[in-house]
Amino acid sequence: MTLFNSRNSIHRSPLGAVADGTRVHFKITLPRDMQCSASYLLVQHPDNRIECLDMFWCGMNGNDYEWWECHFTPQKTGLYFYHFELRTSRGRSVLKKDLGGEARAGAREDWQLTVYDGAYKTPDWLAGGILYQIFPDRFASSGKAKENVPADRTLHENWLDQPDWKPDAQGIVTNSDFFGGDLKGIEEKLDYLASLGVTCIYLNPIFESHSNHRYDTANYEKIDPLLGDEEDFRSLCAAAKERNIHVLLDGVFSHTGSDSIYFNREGRYGDGGAYRSQSSPYYPWYSFRSWPNDYECWWNFITLPNVREENPAYDNYINGEDGIIRHWLEAGASGWRLDVADELPDGFIDRLNRAAKAQDENAMVLGEVWEDASNKTAYGVRRRYLLGGQLDSVMNYPFRDAILGFLLGEHASLIMDRIETIVENYPPQVLR
Repeated sequence: MTLFNSRNSIHRSPLGAVADGTRVHFKITLPRDMQCSASYLLVQHPDNRIECLDMFWCGMNGNDYEWWECHFTPQKTGLYFYHFELRTSRGRSVLKKDLGGEARAGAREDWQLTVYDGAYKTPDWLAGGILYQIFPDRFASSGKAKENVPADRTLHENWLDQPDWKPDAQGIVTNSDFFGGDLKGIEEKLDYLASLGVTCIYLNPIFESHSNHRYDTANYEKIDPLLGDEEDFRSLCAAAKERNIHVLLDGVFSHTGSDSIYFNREGRYGDGGAYRSQSSPYYPWYSFRSWPNDYECWWNFITLPNVREENPAYDNYINGEDGIIRHWLEAGASGWRLDVADELPDGFIDRLNRAAKAQDENAMVLGEVWEDASNKTAYGVRRRYLLGGQLDSVMNYPFRDAILGFLLGEHASLIMDRIETIVENYPPQVLR
């Protein structure tokens, strides 16, 4: 018989993540021949304090088992971890979590109780819908003539060409060849997307950048000229809205491109930029170990200098009343997907969320988090993405890993445990 299962409402009610102030009922069943004289629920609070709660004998479970129970009411948001300890005729015994959320002898893991802010609300419009991801350069081209396209880009004339993925003569992969997909091309395909049941388009980065993936932002204020302009973006969003389709933007805010108006290592933008002048207003945005050539960058890619997100000027530029977040929501976007959310400080995400919701209370803030986002630790800090006031949801890579694992021959019980762990740990408004 199962002594305790955190995924069974007989043993724990309510199930899953709970709002702060929720009274949670715990109930374990023990063999009578253990001769248990006392049982305890031990709870580790978010501040690491351990609370010990007495459990009470509450009746027989058949002829050979008995029930013990107690209640615990978490008052603050955060992660609580718990297990059970028993006093028996055989001495002290501990019940901890094993596969499937069940208590098993010799298990070593505590159960997790996620406690979120009771005021935590996520937008309704994405729930139950279909999100369609578009890599803008390769989805569809309208054939519309483009203006102000930098001369150093290679534009394929044949849509079916092989991309230039190999290193050049200097051994560098430049990602500087393009196929000319654009925003008007996406707009022309909206009826097709609607026929598939799509309710939200997620666009990979569309701002001015000098690579085809555009994760090296050159100017957050401008649409990349190959894709069109702000008028085209507004037109796309308006046409999508007519078909009940939302548009989600990709926000790359942990770094910029070195070839950008802000950093300007390549000199494309004249004499300004942090790389070319220590008196540039953008200089404090970056961390130079030795100016100008030794600077912190994303995963040591020198084309992607890291920004200091907590710098007040940068933070205000992105999250301020007239900042990037609010501007593009006003232009028609329905929300933001945050690239490498792990590398964005909590305070920055807090302010980004407030900026988005101030512009549109139904704006979506979605995070790229590869692991279980409820208990993710990044750079030594336990993140609070899903407790309220930060992310509305995350990209569900654990589900992806579970499906791939199943197809590659992993045991179904392991796959289901991965999925059920996410269901158990994530707040319901995030899960949906």
